[in-house]
Amino acid sequence: MSEAANTPRCAYTRLDNGIHEFIFYDTSKQAVDDFFRILEGVLTQTPHTETARYIVDITKGDKEVSLVVMVQRFRRLEAQIPHRARGRTVVLHKPGLILSFIDSFVRALAPSRDVTRFFPVAERDAAIEWLLAE
Repeated sequence: MSEAANTPRCAYTRLDNGIHEFIFYDTSKQAVDDFFRILEGVLTQTPHTETARYIVDITKGDKEVSLVVMVQRFRRLEAQIPHRARGRTVVLHKPGLILSFIDSFVRALAPSRDVTRFFPVAERDAAIEWLLAE
């Protein structure tokens, strides 16, 4: 059975396979705050010797979530929790998102022990396979 915590802005579910799924329904600062509040709990509860796996679905809102803001906020959170689990993250996006720039940007800013990949929302099953592969 999965665990869930929901707000009208950002829904969280811990899936049966251990993946932490976040779905953004809003792109507001409050939605990003909700996400990081939940993420902080996940990071503090996951042993630093493990790998935490995440799906971040940014397809449900009217606008895209600012990935620049997300990376900046994650950097701050990382400084607060220096001994944390490695992360494997999938960002599910709408078709047409300019990925080459965003993917390079996130890879350049992300810590080396974390890996993020972008998948179109229609490839959710392939994204889950990638998350669980390592």
